[in-house]
Amino acid sequence: MSILKKRKNSISLESITELLNELKIPTALVFTPVNLESEKKKFFNSDRYNPVFQYRIIKNNNENIFKKLSGIESISDVDPRISDFYIRLIEAKREASTFMHAVGNNEIITDISIARYGKPTPILFRNASKVLRGKVDSYNIASTKTVKRLSSDYLHYDEIERVFSQVFQEFDLEDWALAKSMNIGKNGVKVGMKTKKVLVDPNIERSKFKLKKTLVHEVGTHVLRGVNGLESGFEAFGKPNNPSYLDVEEGLATWNEYDMGLLTESWLRKKAALIYALYVGEDMPFRQLYNCLYGILPKYAAFDVVYRVKRGLGDTSFPGMYSKDITYFRGFRRVLNRLKKDSSLYGLLYAGKIGFEEVEWVREGLLRRPKRVPSKEKWEEIFKKVEL
Repeated sequence: MSILKKRKNSISLESITELLNELKIPTALVFTPVNLESEKKKFFNSDRYNPVFQYRIIKNNNENIFKKLSGIESISDVDPRISDFYIRLIEAKREASTFMHAVGNNEIITDISIARYGKPTPILFRNASKVLRGKVDSYNIASTKTVKRLSSDYLHYDEIERVFSQVFQEFDLEDWALAKSMNIGKNGVKVGMKTKKVLVDPNIERSKFKLKKTLVHEVGTHVLRGVNGLESGFEAFGKPNNPSYLDVEEGLATWNEYDMGLLTESWLRKKAALIYALYVGEDMPFRQLYNCLYGILPKYAAFDVVYRVKRGLGDTSFPGMYSKDITYFRGFRRVLNRLKKDSSLYGLLYAGKIGFEEVEWVREGLLRRPKRVPSKEKWEEIFKKVEL
């Protein structure tokens, strides 16, 4: 008679943190087709061609880690609400790993992305359509004169590194640095919470206006929320976690641009166009959706929007979509509306990479109040110091 070992259904915070840190789920890297440039060239050399994307999967040990996490029902040494958060996080990570390994399968990518991020509602679609028609008066759009005036001076890597270093010091982030990365797209910027680096294209260039916009968005939102989250005592709040945090993460970043007068109409139109494409384009082939977007955007911008909602798919002549980019415009409107009703939410949202549902935890002391919260006055002072 065999004796079955009883499965352990509880785990400590330290142990769950170690196991979650072993997972490798570089979705953004995997979802970038290895043949993007060649397929883009084929697309623009034809009036009918629909891209067929190919991907690479990064080797990982995720399956064995999830076996160790299987059956875990609680975190033994934390408040039950934090325990529930981590149990949901295990499932979210499992789903994300499945998602990553499904690249090229249109049906699975569509189903999982809709389950994780949702689809545009009719109201969101109408608000996006208003932006595309030029109704942007309520969004504090930066004037064209301001953008052009501040775009006259372009900075390159060494000058941009100097500015970032000073900004890091201003927010007591002296262990952070700017770093070059060959894996970043042209003029791209990405925050690396694990490495404590903001990674950029080695050949990056930025106008003074756009550099201010980048600092407010990347450092003033993504880095600060992450650092505050890591200092909360619960490491998961310093890194990407449950999908529900994303609307606040991206929405707050855009709200900060809006508050500083750095939100451009071109950026807002592109994010509205993503909502439009997600609303109408699930069953459309790539080419058909592109033709729809070409009526409201320049050709390369239209391609980029369609690519963002069709990445992860294989043969884009068949239905499917990747809906993650709904979080930009939807998140911005949600943050905008909530802060109009209660401005005290702003500082609380900096307690970590949290959603609106965790704000009450900060008020109650379950999560620490953040040490680093930016303000318009702080940014204006910094920009003077760094000569932007």
